[in-house]
Amino acid sequence: MVTLLPPDLSATFLVAAIVPLVIGFIVGVIIRNAIKIGVALAVLVVLLIAVGIITPSQIITPLVAMIKSGATSTTITTYANRVAGYLPYSSLTFIIGLAVGLLKG
Repeated sequence: MVTLLPPDLSATFLVAAIVPLVIGFIVGVIIRNAIKIGVALAVLVVLLIAVGIITPSQIITPLVAMIKSGATSTTITTYANRVAGYLPYSSLTFIIGLAVGLLKG
């Protein structure tokens, strides 16, 4: 029979549990707001195209050129990997904070 001991409620344990929770919440709020901004920009572009102020080629051409260049995507990937290395994404409290930030943030 395995007995589970309750965690000691020392300051070290509390900090180790709360810091990833707060970081996860902040990351969740940032992701949620980035998604809102992306959707708003997409709606604005569609509205501008529908009204006739811009043409679809004015949006598609720069996007295709950016994707074909490759240098930008490599830089973004390198930066994203470096930032992800700082996040405690394997911590359960980080995942809980991220979920709360995405849903309620």
